[in-house]
Amino acid sequence: MNESWPRIGHVSVYAHEPKAAASALARLIGGQIAPFPPHDGAWVCFLASDRVGWEFEFIEIYPRDIRLAAGDGSARPRFVGVEGGQATGAGSHVNLVIPMTAVAIESACKQLGLPHGWRWLGLMDVWLDEGLMVELVPGTPGVT
Repeated sequence: MNESWPRIGHVSVYAHEPKAAASALARLIGGQIAPFPPHDGAWVCFLASDRVGWEFEFIEIYPRDIRLAAGDGSARPRFVGVEGGQATGAGSHVNLVIPMTAVAIESACKQLGLPHGWRWLGLMDVWLDEGLMVELVPGTPGVT
């Protein structure tokens, strides 16, 4: 891979149970989780267990009772509570091409007890949490 090409550094999404969602995603893709330091209760899933660090690709998973807001007089964001206690964001999702066959993805989802289904050949919707879906695309040739 050419590291000079633009790439997505991270994506931020909401979940009811951020740690459980991050753990499920890590198990599916071979990643690693860690607490997300800017907010207690937020977690991050690094997309590969051998690429752990803020310079690598990851997904931030926030609890649904907070949101990012512009800082007072600065561009630095801050976390604020959500009125009514429920941030929206069920439509937020990420599409990940992962080094697994379609059969392996489906098997992992079944093993983890995650709701899942093929939207079309080569793209599976996987629900990590009520309101947090990821699209997984098999990046390894194999049975689809």
